[in-house]
Amino acid sequence: MPYEELLKWATYFQRRPIGWREDQRTYMMLAAKGVKESPETLFPALKMLKENIPAEVKALPKGEFLQRMLQAKGGDEDWTPPWLNKGKK
Repeated sequence: MPYEELLKWATYFQRRPIGWREDQRTYMMLAAKGVKESPETLFPALKMLKENIPAEVKALPKGEFLQRMLQAKGGDEDWTPPWLNKGKK
């Protein structure tokens, strides 16, 4: 394995530590049982994950549907969902 690839894998596992999904599921079960701690204080992998999320991912989702929701005032009567217009816009 080239050294550059090794560095990229090290960076990847720093941003996405092994076992973070299991920690997330465990935290969700603990929270359902009433644990009030934040997930980052209980699980170091989740703390690393939260610290390494890029700013563009933390932003609001983007897309036409979101824009229509944000611009709607009193409803948007001329718009129909795409699955109902059968390919028409």
